[in-house]
Order: sequence, then C-alpha cells, then structure tokens
Amino acid sequence: MDTTGNRISAQPTQTENKVGSTLSIVSRIVGVYISVIIGAGFASGQELMQFFAGYGVLGILGLALAGALFAATAWSVLDICFQQKITSHSELLRFVLGERLGFLIEMIVGFFLCVLFTAMIAGAGATGRQVFDAPFFVGAAITVVLTFTALLFDLDGLVAINARIAPFLAAGGLVIGFLTFFEQTRPVFAQEVFSNWLISSLIYASYNIVTSISVLAAMSSMITKRKQSSLIGLWSGVIMTLLGFAMIYPLYLHYAEVKALEIPLLVIATRHGRLAQYMYLILLLGAILTTAVSNGFAIVKWIEERFLLPPLLVKILISLLGLAAAHVGFSTLVARIYPIFSIVGLFETGAILLCWFRHRKSKAKGNQMPVAGKR
Repeated sequence: MDTTGNRISAQPTQTENKVGSTLSIVSRIVGVYISVIIGAGFASGQELMQFFAGYGVLGILGLALAGALFAATAWSVLDICFQQKITSHSELLRFVLGERLGFLIEMIVGFFLCVLFTAMIAGAGATGRQVFDAPFFVGAAITVVLTFTALLFDLDGLVAINARIAPFLAAGGLVIGFLTFFEQTRPVFAQEVFSNWLISSLIYASYNIVTSISVLAAMSSMITKRKQSSLIGLWSGVIMTLLGFAMIYPLYLHYAEVKALEIPLLVIATRHGRLAQYMYLILLLGAILTTAVSNGFAIVKWIEERFLLPPLLVKILISLLGLAAAHVGFSTLVARIYPIFSIVGLFETGAILLCWFRHRKSKAKGNQMPVAGKR
C-alpha cells in the first residue's frame, strides 16, 4: 500500500513481460514439435521396438543420439529461418541446397507427407475397429473432420491443437513408464544386439526430421529473439529423450512377450487395469491426430506456395483424397518407403547443419552466411 492506504496494483515489469513472452513462444513451438515427432509409431511403441529395444543397452545410447539430433535440428532450422526471414520449407531448401536440388528434395518430401497423412487416417480407422469394434470408416472420418477443422485456422489451428495435446502425450508416456517401474520384473535386454544400432538411430531420427522441418520453418515466424531457437532445441531434445526412456523401459521389461506385437504398449498398459488401457488409447489417438494435423498443415503450405492453389480448396482436396486412400492400406507402403525417406532426411538434415555450422564459423570471422549453389 502507499502512504494514503490505497493498494498499489502489481503491474508486470518490461522484463517480466519479455520473459513471459519467451516462455509462451518456446512452450508452444516445443509442444508442436514434440507432437510431430511422437506420432502413432512412437506412441504405439512400435518405433521404439524396431529402432531401439532390439539392440539392448545400446538402444538407450541410440535413443539419446536421436534426442540430440532432434535438438540440433530444431535449433539450426529456427536459427537459419529467423536470421534469413524464412517462413516456409521451400524457401529454406532453396537457401540451403540451391534452386534445383532444393526443388527435388521438396518434391520427395511433399510426396512423403501425403503418404504419412493418409497413413495416420488409416491408423485411426484401424485403431477404432480393433479397440472399439467400430467400422473403419467411422474412425477415419472422425480424424479427417477434426484435422480439416484445425487446418481451417492455419498456423493458429496447428499451434492450438498440438500445444494442448502435447502435454497429455508426454504425461501419458511418463505414466506408462512410472507404472512399470514398480513391477518386480527386471529388464530383459534383447539378445540380438546388432552392430548397426547407430544406423538404426540415425534412420529413426531422420525420417521424423523430414516431416518436422516443414512445420518448424512455418513456425519460425513466431520467434522474436534468436536465443529462443536454442531454448526450443534444447527443451525439445531433453523432453523427447526422457519420454523415450520412460516408454522404452516397459518394452525392456516385457520384450519377449511384446516384440512381435503391432501395438506393444497397449498390451502392457492393459496389464495395469482398464483405466490405464483407456489412458493409453487416448494417448495413441491423440498422437495420430496431432501427426495428421501437422502433416496436413505442411502439405497445404507446400501446395499453396508451389502450385498457387486456393488454401481452402487444397484443404478440402487433401481431406477427401486422404479419406479415400486410407482404405487402400498404406501401412505396408509406408514401411517400404521409410528407408528411402530416411536417406533424404539424413541428407537434408546434414545439409542444414553444415550450412548452420559454416555460418556460425563465418560469423565469428565477420562474414555472411554461405548460400548453397551461390558460392
């Protein structure tokens, strides 16, 4: 109170406003980025089984390496986009790779996004049929409607749905790990510990990075300070690594039982009661939805910029075509083309990191960022 006895209102200082703004921006972008990475494959436990759990203790090192790559990629992409005023994946590829090579990679990534978008719709339909005994079309149609609704709000819709669902995805994964931590079973590490655990980790990180770079480039317009890109990269890597550790632990405990199952974590969650089972199903469906929205957003931005089509028309077309193509059975197709896109992802990630490192080195010498194809 002041000398007259009146209460003095606590107005936030300029520093507090800046801190609050930074935390808001960082948390929203981290939430979206994590949601893109998690996806249905991670949430189901299938990716963790295929790329990490099968390599025993070395799989944990691979998981940490993947987390480091996620962190470095987010930091480098956002830093380049912020400095060069880049707001789209196409611009980023042209800047880093040049016009021709950038266009080629852009077309390949665009096709992959379409396939993955359709696979998420198919995954929702298959999950609804398997768990709730609902017709395939019902689960797929609900996912398409929710995705289309989010896409109508463009970047705001993407941020709103992913930033709100991401905390529940992370919490759900941690709960599964927490529940199994108190089991009286000791971890059984896989005996087939292969020497290519490093390659497996790189493949996993690279094809997830392919889809996330498009979203990161579009969200770079939200950044107001350069240091925010490093915070986003750091927190994304830490959260994904910890979440991976929490969700791979149950797989190690029950490796022999679940290694051949399509949704191994569902079986593990069911062991802890009906509530845990339904919590996990919500996590899985949330992961499918966030991945579908993120990929749909990237597709719309790509087609809108490259082919100059009206955004609303593009959103309607990809929703209808995705629903129709989901009945074909894209899971096999995705499994076959993942290695191809992993190579593309490694190349794209390597080029971006190289461009970024060279810029940081040249900046120390007072030079400008080098542009691929314009040396």
